Amino acid sequence: MTSTAAALLEFFLLGLATPLTAACVIPLYPGFVAYLASSGKHGRGPPVAVLGALVVAGVITFMMVVGLLWTAVFGTSVTSAVDRVSPIAFGVLAVVGAVLLVAPTAFSRLPSVEPPHSQYPSLSAFGYGFFFGAIVIPCNPGLIALFFSRSTVAFPAFDSHLEVMLGFFAFGLGIGAPLLAFALLSQPYSRRVTRTLARYGTPINRVVGLVLVAVSLYYLLFVFRIVPGIS
Repeated sequence: MTSTAAALLEFFLLGLATPLTAACVIPLYPGFVAYLASSGKHGRGPPVAVLGALVVAGVITFMMVVGLLWTAVFGTSVTSAVDRVSPIAFGVLAVVGAVLLVAPTAFSRLPSVEPPHSQYPSLSAFGYGFFFGAIVIPCNPGLIALFFSRSTVAFPAFDSHLEVMLGFFAFGLGIGAPLLAFALLSQPYSRRVTRTLARYGTPINRVVGLVLVAVSLYYLLFVFRIVPGIS
């Protein structure tokens, strides 16, 4: 149980860092925060805090859908993921990390898609969160790859598929937490935070790339021993 709790905390922290280092989704924050604020102030829907919580619920729902697909693919043989998937996952992680080191803005060139809105603020907030979960995956392949790579190692140690789903829940909760924080912050302050994140996007991505390369090489060389003779 202790190892499971530690893994869930790790997945939450990875989720927390994912949207904050995704350059192509940062521009989406200020506009939607303004929309949430206007919806709450003019009495057209629930308070901003509730709308922010619905955004988080949308993100978590998307990640739970991904978790259901994960369990459907591996069925009852989650343990076999270590042998079949882990070396490939960490190989992809090394490539993504190297790209971030050499070209930190490479993935920021991916086009961002504005999540759909409707005339119902609550539905818009939930839909924004759900589609945000889908948008952040291609926008930040580094931490997404790290999550799935670490999942192949952590999930076989879990006792049930319920704990596997909790892993995806924790990761989705982490992704949604900054969105809730931005919704609760004042508009000027949230704009200042997003501008700062955008300004330092390049060094942040280089640090992330360095960490990804180091983690992937450690697992490939010392855990899976893809090079014979290394102990």
